[in-house]
Amino acid sequence: MTDKTFGPFELLAAHKGEVPADFVARRRIAAAMQQLSERLIRAEASQADLEHWAGTLEQLAETVGTPERRDTRAANRRMFSGAATAGDIFDMMDFDPAGGLSNPISPPLTWIKETPEGVEAEVYLGMHYQGPPGRVHGGVIALLLDAVLSRAMHAALKIGVTGTLNVRYLNSTPIETTVRFTARLREMDGRKMFIEGGVFAGEEQTVQAEGIFFQPRFGR
Repeated sequence: MTDKTFGPFELLAAHKGEVPADFVARRRIAAAMQQLSERLIRAEASQADLEHWAGTLEQLAETVGTPERRDTRAANRRMFSGAATAGDIFDMMDFDPAGGLSNPISPPLTWIKETPEGVEAEVYLGMHYQGPPGRVHGGVIALLLDAVLSRAMHAALKIGVTGTLNVRYLNSTPIETTVRFTARLREMDGRKMFIEGGVFAGEEQTVQAEGIFFQPRFGR
């Protein structure tokens, strides 16, 4: 790994760099857990198979035990002072519950465009994200939109936090298909950043959103 350090405007570039060895393994674990969840949810299986799988997973959980958890607060402070390592960046971004590749509950967003003019991502949402039959749960959509709008903010070289997120569901978003998310920074007003986004199933827009993000008050 490089000895280079990073600040708050280099998050995306640093996270696209060489993946630390431990995160290669962490991403494998997350991917395997996601695959397992997708295969087992609503699975038609015999009672014997269900009992066997449950016992196997319980044994694995017992083997893993309760290891100490990483605390990212120090990494976050180093990032704002421009002293974050590549490992710090992965600690902060790879465990994110929306798009973090080392988090097994996170839908695995694939970023296909990231420029100051906007971002675009694709994600396959399987049965474990279903709400109404055949449709993605609206809460999952909102979670991902918050992440995608935030990514557009970072791509525009801004930093801030979500103030409000308004989501309008135009139509149902189908499950078990690849859907597309877009977002762009539309305008700024003082500390306020107005970011708009959308969700598309094929050519049809199923959701539109607007978020108001706030830049931090530096020096406080």
